[in-house]
Amino acid sequence: MASQRSFWHLSASFTGLLETACVLALAGTWLGSLGSLHWLLDLFSHFRLQYLVLCLLVLVFALWRRKWPLTAFAVVSLLWNAWPVVKVHRTGEPGEAKLTLMTFNVLYNHPQPERVIEHVLKADADIVCLLETDLNWAKHLQPLRDKYPHHAEELEYGAFGFACFTRLPVKSMTTRYFAHGLFPSLVMELEYESKPLTIIATHPPPPMSSHTAAIWQKQFIEIAKFASTIPHDLIVAGDLNATPWCHGMHLLQTGSGLQFRTAAPVWPPTWGLNLPMMIPIDHVLVKGELSIMQRSIGTDVGSDHRPVLVRLHRLVDRD
Repeated sequence: MASQRSFWHLSASFTGLLETACVLALAGTWLGSLGSLHWLLDLFSHFRLQYLVLCLLVLVFALWRRKWPLTAFAVVSLLWNAWPVVKVHRTGEPGEAKLTLMTFNVLYNHPQPERVIEHVLKADADIVCLLETDLNWAKHLQPLRDKYPHHAEELEYGAFGFACFTRLPVKSMTTRYFAHGLFPSLVMELEYESKPLTIIATHPPPPMSSHTAAIWQKQFIEIAKFASTIPHDLIVAGDLNATPWCHGMHLLQTGSGLQFRTAAPVWPPTWGLNLPMMIPIDHVLVKGELSIMQRSIGTDVGSDHRPVLVRLHRLVDRD
């Protein structure tokens, strides 16, 4: 009889541990929703896709064990995670894509840069924004300099350098520091179909400490302020180190007029595709008459990020 009591006690304890694990798994959902209160909480907000899977698993367990409070908690958490993903799923209108742009964090210490260059050349985008191009990349960029009539490079910033190329007519290319001198952005004033077009290529630091999180947030706030002064078409592209549903992305969009405005989903992961914590942090946002008709994630060419290629059109071009 004593051994029987021990067995049931062990069984009950194991079930209790499972229930506790389920509650902890769901807790990230709600901690991430408080990201505006503290940078550390905002880190939890990036994993909505993973939370969706966890919520489904917890829901199955709760239904199996007939744990109705846990079932209700799992359902509410599931819906809470699904909403921000659905909200940015398809926000654009269809049309004929005429302008192409690629943004790609190439990895500053990439062991085979020629693979990246080959991929970029093959994509043949009208505008190319390469991030994490340091001085070691200088000699490898020559094929792109030969292909594109206009380019701007800041290679002395290590993992926060950039190299941008375009075949569109250029009025100016200016390096700007929206938050801190170590994190440059490129502002390109171009002409597209006889109308002005501004491009901001940017790469804020990952918000992994109070210091970098403050810079990350300030950079979004300052870009949003700058974007609010642009009366014509504007594109912000780059490795934003921000998912579509985090507080930083909210800061970038608030008051700026910037939107995803895409007929294609923006939730497919672009970083860490070989990891369980893969997330979408490479983005293109637009303002004005622009909309994104197509958005594709490129193949693995050796970086920890995947290239993002978008095809854009002007809404006023619709017939």
